[in-house]
Amino acid sequence: MATKLKIESRSGGVIRHSGSVTRSVGPEAIAKALGAEVVSRGNAHGAPIALHALRQELESRVRSTGGRPALEGATKIQKIPLKPEDWSRLEELAGELSRQGVSATAGQVASVMLHSQLKRVAPLRARQARVSRRA
Repeated sequence: MATKLKIESRSGGVIRHSGSVTRSVGPEAIAKALGAEVVSRGNAHGAPIALHALRQELESRVRSTGGRPALEGATKIQKIPLKPEDWSRLEELAGELSRQGVSATAGQVASVMLHSQLKRVAPLRARQARVSRRA
């Protein structure tokens, strides 16, 4: 009959990684190594981007030039009104990405998400043409 183990010592504590953080390997490198074709799946109907896609975009665009890391290509600093819960969620996403090795601020996360969603929205002229055809 089995007996219960009796643990008498305390935990050794938390193990923390103190080495340098390495960037993750992108799907293109994996596909090339395996001899596969890269198949891109776009988000259907403007669905929100996945955390993985967000992390990849930030990894490729956040650059450090010795000071605070900046988002490559973002030259306009603009105040955008947000609900407190939206800003909290952006901070949570930035924290999650930080734990995954991507150093990004909540504002940088918001910028990448906004840019991604704006690319998915039909151009204004195309929407106006559809509306005028219905009238």
